[in-house]
Amino acid sequence: MTLSDLLQLLAHFMQPVTKENIMYDLNGDGMITTTDLILLLAQLI
Repeated sequence: MTLSDLLQLLAHFMQPVTKENIMYDLNGDGMITTTDLILLLAQLI
């Protein structure tokens, strides 16, 4: 994951999962939320 991925996740933040943003639903719960953001940030470190 890169900074670009972080920016893309933020563009879809608090949105339901679609075909275009499914890669940002990192915990698979059907929504792109804070949990997904934390998981992505953990991968950037």
